[in-house]
Amino acid sequence: MFPYKVISAMNVKSEARTLYGWAFRTGLKILEQLEAAYGEDGAEKRMSTLLLNLRSELLPAKFRRELTNVIIEIKPEASFPSEIKEERAWRISEFYRYSTAILAGFYDALQSWKEGKKEGGESA
Repeated sequence: MFPYKVISAMNVKSEARTLYGWAFRTGLKILEQLEAAYGEDGAEKRMSTLLLNLRSELLPAKFRRELTNVIIEIKPEASFPSEIKEERAWRISEFYRYSTAILAGFYDALQSWKEGKKEGGESA
């Protein structure tokens, strides 16, 4: 589906039903949209900013709201997993687990995307 190399020997297919897998796939879709709108350098900078903004959210509700706003704004045609869709508030332990999985997925997507761009530039 995506022409990017998966880093750290993580198999996205086995992670397809996890929050990390969702974040990785969504991160790649976000990067494609950002690249189309802002070019390669702009996409990398905006994704890095997105990661820093999400990482700085200390409250579960604000983290989920920021994540939802970013996805709706960029429109990567991604569905939301049940952990994000459900109306109840996250417990602190859930917040740490969910936010870590989402941030790791987005970060790995960025690294995979950059690696794919580097390899694509070398072969050209």
